[in-house]
Amino acid sequence: MKKIIALFLLLSLMITAFASCKKKDPTGEESYENQTEGDKIIPLPEADYEGAEFSVMTRTSYEYEWVFDEENAGATINDAIFQRNAAVEDRYDIIISPVAMTDTSFDNDFLLPLNNSILAGDDEYQMAAGYQYLLAYNSALGNFLNWYDVPNVTPTADWWDGDFFEAASYNGCTYIASGSLSLSHLYSSSCFFFNQTMIDSRIDDGTAKIFEAVENGSWTYETFYEYASQCTVDNGGDDVWDQSDIYGFATNMSTALDGFLYGFDIGFSYRNDSGEIKLSSMGEKIVNITVAINNLINVSGHTFRQSMDDFEGTSIFTGMLSTGNAAFSTGRLEDAQNLREVDGLNYGIIPYPKWDEQQKEYYSFTLDYSTAFVIPRTVKDPEFVGTISEALAYYSYEYVREALYNTVLKYRDAKDQASSECVDLILDGARYDFAYIYANAWGGTSGPAMLFRECINGKNTYIANGFKANQERYETKLESFLKGFVSK
Repeated sequence: MKKIIALFLLLSLMITAFASCKKKDPTGEESYENQTEGDKIIPLPEADYEGAEFSVMTRTSYEYEWVFDEENAGATINDAIFQRNAAVEDRYDIIISPVAMTDTSFDNDFLLPLNNSILAGDDEYQMAAGYQYLLAYNSALGNFLNWYDVPNVTPTADWWDGDFFEAASYNGCTYIASGSLSLSHLYSSSCFFFNQTMIDSRIDDGTAKIFEAVENGSWTYETFYEYASQCTVDNGGDDVWDQSDIYGFATNMSTALDGFLYGFDIGFSYRNDSGEIKLSSMGEKIVNITVAINNLINVSGHTFRQSMDDFEGTSIFTGMLSTGNAAFSTGRLEDAQNLREVDGLNYGIIPYPKWDEQQKEYYSFTLDYSTAFVIPRTVKDPEFVGTISEALAYYSYEYVREALYNTVLKYRDAKDQASSECVDLILDGARYDFAYIYANAWGGTSGPAMLFRECINGKNTYIANGFKANQERYETKLESFLKGFVSK
């Protein structure tokens, strides 16, 4: 029966026959603007690889980004993965072969077999799809191709994340890529959730006012704090605060804290007029932000600090919201999948607040556990790898991102129109920072991008002094790391 279902899906989702012809553009280069599938122009090269295998090293827990699950046939994302894979395999006569490795994201088990394969000089993997945080730092150590040099890859195309490319690059090089090919790249976008029922029970028309504030640009830290402070309740009346009480706010104490700096338009690094990467100093604004967030989380009594000891799995992000014990919670768009299953929970999705109304836009960031991509320098046919990588990204944009964005995030997981519009704000406000992408270059949590997090966890506000004390080490490490960005 499974084979019948898969065959039916294959027949129903097969890409229609297409005709293509190359032409010369004014520069004399070959272009593919006349390639079509049905009535649609397809900006991809033509090739026939006669059954070649395209091997992708993946993480076991992220196989859903690559593999069609027959048991889950009919599910939106699962079927979109099937469409993408079928389109690429049919177009180029190839076989996409995901090779799942370790299930652990927070160690080097994933990188060890990959690096061993490269050191052996073999062509075992054409691409690796792994944990961005570790992969980013390792990508610049000489084992991977510069994406800007890979044939047939267009980093500025919609199906790649051009802003990520730009932020991750230096000296005309970036060895790590992201975009529509990474489902977790969109899923991991930082956001706020709030309990609409709880808010409305304490503040007249509270939900409507919050969405109105987001729309008119007045959803600021001050506004958020005002609402959160009105929702904290000592359920037992015993002045002993624990997980059974009601809090205005709940957050984990790691990546969710980083979201505040992005939301408040604070960067860890910048490029000077010569294009050099420099570390940002700890000025008055970030000092004030550190004082404010330390007060919110460690002093005010309105915040529950969530940890893995309190909740299992991904509920570390939204556990207190799902149990009805928090009005607001930090999170990722991915968390809406779990919240949607909670009976009686009427949640809203909004961006992180602005710092103040002088700030023009709402900003978000993609958490660093998301999948990113590298190409081993030992691949024997870079043109083949570039062509298939581009096609995978393109058809991911056409099928998978479209399904995730328009069907799942905006209309299934966003339970109302206002939340759906906020999903647009969140995704449109994505920002990246060189020092954060490569945070592991300084070793674990000891870099400048982690200094704010360390202050809040340590219940102190000495961020300026912390930067000054470590500045020489930060800059020495940055200078050394940048030497790995060598244009060939």
